Order: sequence, then C-alpha cells, then structure tokens
Amino acid sequence: MSASKKTAIITGANAGIGFQAALKLAEKDTRILMACRSVEKAKQARRDLLAQVPGAEVEILPLDVSELSSIKEFVARFSEQVETLDILINNAGIVTPNLSRNSQGYELHLATNYLGAFALTGMLLPYFRKGSPTRIVNVCSLAHRFGKFDFDDPNWNNTTYNNWKAYARSKIATAGFTMELNRRLQQSGSNVIALSAHPGFAATDMGRKTGATTPKTAFAQWYQGKMEAWIVAKPEQAAEPIIYAASAEGIGGGDYYGPTGLFEIKGKTGKARLNPLARDIDFGKRLWAISESLTGARYLSDL
Repeated sequence: MSASKKTAIITGANAGIGFQAALKLAEKDTRILMACRSVEKAKQARRDLLAQVPGAEVEILPLDVSELSSIKEFVARFSEQVETLDILINNAGIVTPNLSRNSQGYELHLATNYLGAFALTGMLLPYFRKGSPTRIVNVCSLAHRFGKFDFDDPNWNNTTYNNWKAYARSKIATAGFTMELNRRLQQSGSNVIALSAHPGFAATDMGRKTGATTPKTAFAQWYQGKMEAWIVAKPEQAAEPIIYAASAEGIGGGDYYGPTGLFEIKGKTGKARLNPLARDIDFGKRLWAISESLTGARYLSDL
C-alpha cells in the first residue's frame, strides 16, 4: 500500500449508511476496513463493493461494538495488520423495541450506539497517522435533540424503560462525547479532529430488523410502502453528510453536518443544528467520567 494512501475504519459497514460510506471512500482510493459483527454479511458487502469499485482495497475485521472484549480483540488484530489510521467512522448502531443488555449488563442502545464508540476511539487513538490531518466521525441522529442523559441511572435499572428515549439517550451521549473529545484532542496538541454528522431520516433496515419501526396499523403500512420513499432519504443520499464529514476539505473539529432540507429530514449537506447540551462543558466532563467508569477505557483523562 502507498504510504500516502488513507486508511478508514467504518463500523457497521456491511449495510445501509455504513456500506455507502465505504463505497464512496473506496472510490476516493481510501483503504477500507469493514468492522462488522457479521463476517458473512460483511463478505457479501465486500463483494458488492468490489463489483462497483474494482481494485479497491477492502478488508474485513470482525467487531461487535456492544462488547468490550470484541473491541479489544479488534484493536489487537488491527495493530498486527495495519500500520496507521486516518479516518474512523463510528457508524454502527441499533434501534430495538425491547430492553436488552450486553454481557456486562449495559442497556444495549447505550452499549452499541455510544459506549462501544467511546472505548474503540480511545484504543485506536495511538494508531492515527502522525503529522497529517486525521479525523474521527461519529454518526449522530436527529433524535439527539430530544435526548436526556440520566447520570444516576444510565442503564435503566430503576427507570421504566422506553426504547425511543433509550435511543435518544445514546445519541445525546454521542453528540456530547464528540464535542468533549474534540476539546481534549485540541488541548493535547493532537492532529486528530472529532466531528459528527447525521443522516436525517434514512430508509435503512436498522429498525426493521428488530421490529422497532415495523408498522402497527394499516395507515402506517401504507405510509411505509408508498410515502416513505418520497419523504425519507435512500441510504446513498442519507450517507452524504457522513461522507462529507469524513472526506471534505475545510472541515473543522466539532463541526456537525446533516441534510439542510425541511426539519433536516433530507436534502443537501450543510451545517446541522446541535442540541446546546452537547456543547455544555460540564455535561461533557461528566459524560467523559461516567464513560470511563462504565467501559474501563481511560484516555485524555487529565485534560
């Protein structure tokens, strides 16, 4: 591989927005590492990508971002096989209707959508290419605007569970983490920047696979079958803000991108509206502390 060729890790790259990001970055001659829970699905996605971008460098490394042990194994394999990293896209995520937990007992939205990204980012920081601009892109969501983080009960042990509130909680955590991470990277003198992007409303299989977005009424079924294509962006369009954040020139740390159409549902990529809580320094510090405590991943801790 050329020393100047960029390397990107994309979690959840086997489908939807993650696959589209992998495809577009491969077209830009970026080496792609598909970090996926299902190796079989990743193999098919790799075949599909190579059919569209023959000669692209695309590799698969198994990763379940909801499990700390899998993250550690992934980073160990990465350190053995790859020299440097230029782009990390924390894309993998879930929407599930039922209360589920990982092996450590952490609520699965929080574990998958946020804590995994926090731990993975910290473990990969030493591998980012030195002396040239590199970036971390965290995939956020419109739902972060309504998210609240319960520092006393982050895992819904003592609170009546609501799956959409749990999802929104994981995404306000993602947004706050991005801002706090970028502040700490700047203070440390790192050449890495952190920023985020959201896809708007995306017609992907993320919620359908678990039944979270399965229509419950005849009207909802009609809407999903007829109206969704008009209102909701297809994966290739929804991925554009993430691709822009990962590859465009003139990007700044702490930037937040998304569709600029009505309510940011879909449209041309531009600066998106961020929940002010995500910029709150006290919130960021508290979030960082509890994230280190929950994951055991400690980095940039004294800044």
